[in-house]
Amino acid sequence: MSSRDTHAEVAILVRQTLALPESEPILPQQLFFYDLGFTSMDLLDLLFRLEQHFQIEIPEGTIYHLARGDLAEAQFAEDAVLTEAGRARLMKLLYDTPPELFPARIHATTLPRFCTVGAIVRLVDHKLAERTCSN
Repeated sequence: MSSRDTHAEVAILVRQTLALPESEPILPQQLFFYDLGFTSMDLLDLLFRLEQHFQIEIPEGTIYHLARGDLAEAQFAEDAVLTEAGRARLMKLLYDTPPELFPARIHATTLPRFCTVGAIVRLVDHKLAERTCSN
């Protein structure tokens, strides 16, 4: 499946989550919380829909673990607040989020607030590729 196909399917699920009409454009650069008005419950609903639709698992903390990569926990975050290195890693992962939206102090629980539709499409593509490799 190409990213464009994944985006089209994710867009449908976003519209369903928010009860938006089919004519409502869902663009890769849109931020879930800032542009689309998502709440935490909407995000949980969308993640459930993504898991069911694509038959993948998106465990809690996925964005955190992807951003952290091979960086030691203490180098990535202290008391659940990203270090400067952790902030830089998150910004690299979420490269399509405007840099000015990232505050100096980022708490680990707020990471989904910085996700664009494009970032979730990349996450789904990553999970689909993992599933393909493990089969």
